[in-house]
Amino acid sequence: MRFKLKNTLLLSLMLMLLMIACSPPKKISVYDLSYLYVTDGKFTELVSDVYHASDSVSYVYVEVKLPDLHYVRPDYSDNYQVEYHISYRLMESYESKVTIDSATLTYIDSLNFGRDVLMIHVIEIPARYPDKYVLELELVDVNREESIKDFIWVNKEDMNSPQNFLLLNRSNRPAFTTYVGNREKFRIKVNDNDISMLYVRAYFRDFPFARPPFVQEKMKSFNYKADSIFQVPVYNGESDWVQVEKEGFYHFQRDTTQRKGMTVFRFYDDYPDLVTAGELAAPLRYITTKKEFEELSEAVGKKEALDKFWLKTAGSAVRAKSLIQKYYNNVQDANFYFTSYLEGWKSDRGLIYIVFGRPGIVYRGYGQEEWVYGDPDHRNSLRFTFVKVNNPFTSNDYMLLRSPTFKDPWYITVQSWRR
Repeated sequence: MRFKLKNTLLLSLMLMLLMIACSPPKKISVYDLSYLYVTDGKFTELVSDVYHASDSVSYVYVEVKLPDLHYVRPDYSDNYQVEYHISYRLMESYESKVTIDSATLTYIDSLNFGRDVLMIHVIEIPARYPDKYVLELELVDVNREESIKDFIWVNKEDMNSPQNFLLLNRSNRPAFTTYVGNREKFRIKVNDNDISMLYVRAYFRDFPFARPPFVQEKMKSFNYKADSIFQVPVYNGESDWVQVEKEGFYHFQRDTTQRKGMTVFRFYDDYPDLVTAGELAAPLRYITTKKEFEELSEAVGKKEALDKFWLKTAGSAVRAKSLIQKYYNNVQDANFYFTSYLEGWKSDRGLIYIVFGRPGIVYRGYGQEEWVYGDPDHRNSLRFTFVKVNNPFTSNDYMLLRSPTFKDPWYITVQSWRR
């Protein structure tokens, strides 16, 4: 009897393990992705870019900063080494459980002085026109036993979407960004060797920062008439070198009969960092009164006015130092994560991130993000929903669904910055 019972339990355990192994993976949209907006404690940043090389092949460029990885000296070896994996999983969408393709690539590097500290790996994925995908990308530092993950939209709807272009820096490498400085030279790679010219529409517009989350705003139509138009020659799939000095955004197109293309943004010189007193003063609009902000903006000595504001707001030099560090860390994080056609701190997601802090829970689905502050099962938890905007200049534009119910939480949180 004992023999039969033992085998029955073993069989039940085997069946249970089999059911777990065979159960389909969950949709990405049900997972908490708040770790994507964490900056503190990461061993590195996962930096990547997607470029469509042909109808059936796309390349994922992944930049690995070798000094961020943990080198160890193996037994009987004089050289320090690092081992890291780059894994990817290509899926239909955030709501899909289907994996179209996946792979794990292993790299080993020895620490030799004088070598390039930035490694750029090129991974080929089988993305085809016309379609959209979600790419799950993961970098694993084996020696540290830590990993970092990101999710990337792969837009291959047509030949004019932004990922059909690749921004190259002055070293002729992927720039991994959409914004440039005033002294930076760059060029554009395009996946058609027959193109001889790129057409550039430049826009020099001053956009307002986001309004409080309870203030309903009407969508204003954008005037697509360019403030300036010029052309850039293309040779064998790569443009001539370009340098833009005037602040604004520059929309590169291969086909001017439609609005799609790739946009390069030129913000203030120090972007995304905050250096000058004016750069530090502007984001304070979210926690200042109208009168306070006007006084800061019009002050002749902005640095002294800023110091006076923070000292008065905090009540002591020690608390002022803590608030300044926390607030401006949020602003720079917003610039890093939410830059679109405007600075990240001016965006709706930047507004919420700066004032309320990093969300406790983030759910991401097709065309939207939901941020949760507090217990997700509690009726009093705060939820913000951001809807993706169809914007020809950027894929990172999200609009907050505003509501009068946010008025009290907003003022309570703003006051907490000012106590």
